[in-house]
Amino acid sequence: MFKFHPAWAGLALIVLLLGFHQYQIHNNPCYGVLRLHVVANSDSPRDQAVKLKVRDSILDLMQARFAGVDDPREARQIAAANLKDIEWTAAMTLAASGEKYPVKACLGNFEFPTRFYGSQVFPPGEYTAVRVVLGEGNGRNWWCVLFPPLCLGDLNGNGNLPPEGIEVRLKVWEALQHNSWILRMASNQ
Repeated sequence: MFKFHPAWAGLALIVLLLGFHQYQIHNNPCYGVLRLHVVANSDSPRDQAVKLKVRDSILDLMQARFAGVDDPREARQIAAANLKDIEWTAAMTLAASGEKYPVKACLGNFEFPTRFYGSQVFPPGEYTAVRVVLGEGNGRNWWCVLFPPLCLGDLNGNGNLPPEGIEVRLKVWEALQHNSWILRMASNQ
């Protein structure tokens, strides 16, 4: 017969918390994600329309560069190696649209709000991103997940997927279900 002892309860709690922590790290969408963030020159309708043209040209460029890539580190390396090409592509798109303001692309870690992509929820936090600033960079921005390529299904004009398909889930319950041995251990007391 199992006798309750505070040390066993403490050990079980530590194991549970460590398992939950590992589950969170493994299933955190922030890890292994490369976002694209395009910031418009201003909020004028023209600058906002140009921003979307730049977005499309960058997505076309990077889709070809990411073909066959399935490793997030490799995707970040490819993005870093292509920053000048991204700037050039954006500058050519601006020129074709009759705009003369500068473009600056960089790769770094930036804060993003909560974002929904179909049934996936990306919580607010710091993500690695390719940030492209057009001109003064004072306008509304557009962002998506560049790698893995979730941007391609996200082109409805405003960067937001429709809310249908959003699923509310309780992470603690998912973790407990994932670690069903904890439930079995608890029920065998």
